[in-house]
Amino acid sequence: MGEITAKCTHCGGNNVVCGVRVDQTADAGRIGLAYKTKFVVIGTEPFHADVCDDCGTVVRLYVKTPGRTWYTK
Repeated sequence: MGEITAKCTHCGGNNVVCGVRVDQTADAGRIGLAYKTKFVVIGTEPFHADVCDDCGTVVRLYVKTPGRTWYTK
């Protein structure tokens, strides 16, 4: 995680923390985008977020490994 100089789109603050991993409780299972592997196994690519530390707004939600064969059904 690290600081970036982007402004928050909600409050205009400069205190945006990037690369925060979106997590869940043990009961929730996996949270993320599903993708197919070459052996028909479904994987999950975790979400990461850039968050304004002043107001809590999620400025950006993304995956670190784009270009997968995303599961769309």
